[in-house]
Amino acid sequence: MNRDGTKAAKAFVGIFFATLFLYVTFYGACAATRRKGGPWVVTQDRLPDGTPVLRIEHHRILGISNTVSLVFPGERAPERFTNSPLRRIYTMPITNALPFGPTEFVDVTFLPGTVALDAFGHLVEMVPRTLYLDGQEIPWLPGTNITVQSTTKLGPEKRPARKQR
Repeated sequence: MNRDGTKAAKAFVGIFFATLFLYVTFYGACAATRRKGGPWVVTQDRLPDGTPVLRIEHHRILGISNTVSLVFPGERAPERFTNSPLRRIYTMPITNALPFGPTEFVDVTFLPGTVALDAFGHLVEMVPRTLYLDGQEIPWLPGTNITVQSTTKLGPEKRPARKQR
C-alpha cells in the first residue's frame, strides 16, 4: 500500500471511532433525559369489603411513598381479580387491558409522560401538571383520597375519539 492509502485508512478509522464515540455519548444523554422524570406507578386493589381502589404513585410529584387514591363505591372488582394488588409501572407504551378497564392512552416518551385509563367507565388521566378525572382537573396533593361517584361518568359524546385498529 502506498503512503496516501495508509493516511486515508487512518483518517477513515479515526473518523469512524470519533463518530461512534459521539453517537454513544449523545444516545446515552438522550436516554438519561427521557428517564429522569420517573414513571407512573398505578396499583389496582380492593378494600376488605370488595370496593375497588386505584392508587397512583409518583416519587417526584407526590413524594416518596405518597399516593393519590381513587375509590369506586358501588363497583365490584372482577371475579378473576385476586386478593393481591396488581401493580403496573408505566415506562413503556403498554396498552393491555387491566382488571378495572382498558388503558386508553400512553405516551411515555419522556417520563412520567401521560397515561389515561378507563376505570369502570371513568376516564382517569395522569399528566405531570394535574390529574384529570372525568374531565375535571384535580391538583396533585399527596395523600388525597377521592371517592368517585358513578354519576360523574363521561358519556360517549364527551370522551376523546379512539382510533379503530
